[in-house]
Amino acid sequence: MTQDPADNWKHWPQGWYAVARADALRPGQIHSGHLAGQPWVLYRGHSGTLHATDAFCPHMGAHLHNAQVCGEALVCGLHACHLLPQTAAPTLPEHIKAGCRLAVRAWPSAEHFGLIWLHPPADSIPPLPFAGSDGCHHWLAAGPQAVAADWRAMICNGFDLEHMKAVHQRQVEGEPLFERLPENGLRMTYRTRVLPHGGLSSWLMQRLSGGIIHLVHTCVGSSIMVQSRVGRFRTSAVFALLPQDAPGTRPEQRRSVALAAIGIPHGARWSTLQLRLARALYLAFLRKDFRVVEGMRLQLQHTADVGVQAVAAYQHTLADMEHRS
Repeated sequence: MTQDPADNWKHWPQGWYAVARADALRPGQIHSGHLAGQPWVLYRGHSGTLHATDAFCPHMGAHLHNAQVCGEALVCGLHACHLLPQTAAPTLPEHIKAGCRLAVRAWPSAEHFGLIWLHPPADSIPPLPFAGSDGCHHWLAAGPQAVAADWRAMICNGFDLEHMKAVHQRQVEGEPLFERLPENGLRMTYRTRVLPHGGLSSWLMQRLSGGIIHLVHTCVGSSIMVQSRVGRFRTSAVFALLPQDAPGTRPEQRRSVALAAIGIPHGARWSTLQLRLARALYLAFLRKDFRVVEGMRLQLQHTADVGVQAVAAYQHTLADMEHRS
């Protein structure tokens, strides 16, 4: 039996993952989760600085989601050990006393597009996804949204040209262009024509664009950036996916968490109104996609869509992040 190309995808490709909205984590708050089975906690110190570290206290293993933030440190709720993440590999004493002060391993973390991104500790950390694209825009974040779908299906959906007509009432014009990027990404450039009878959002896009929308989709790992030109309006949107299941989970039973951010260029007229309108249109677009990929058992061996084939070939080249059960 021929192996399906979907089986070549890594469940947790190495890279950065968006885990929260930056505006949802205030000083003194703690957020927790896992990447590839590696538990983490994320918090803001009282100065507003972002910190991330392993989820368990090195003293006796208490989970740090019940800790308290004290200055820039975490204070474990079980024995009041003060833990301060540091980038240099810490050396722990053989015996740890209650109430002691310890340096603990920091996780690489960053705020980017109004989202918080994490990368597991590693000898080599790649650049943030779409680095250099956030400084020239006003950004507005959205999510998190739990989706009853495999993250791979949603990445395919972002490059699926044939679904544009059936789901979004848009016709792809001409041939798309594909480019592999030095930062280990895939770029697709194409344009669509807005078709009638697509509802309010399509009617509005038709009025704004004159009928033609120019698009660039860039995939880096489990995230996609969509840059669009709709008439004289330019927007960028980031769509980031966080797998929620172990690799062996059946595709139709997998779950994901989606985060998004929408940006417009600095200097845009009526920037607040334009930004909120752009977010509303983008989220309406995404909701249509969420509905059609829920419960999908992804298979790619029979598709002839060039966008899906290109992103599947790209995903096949990515390194896997070691999963810890």
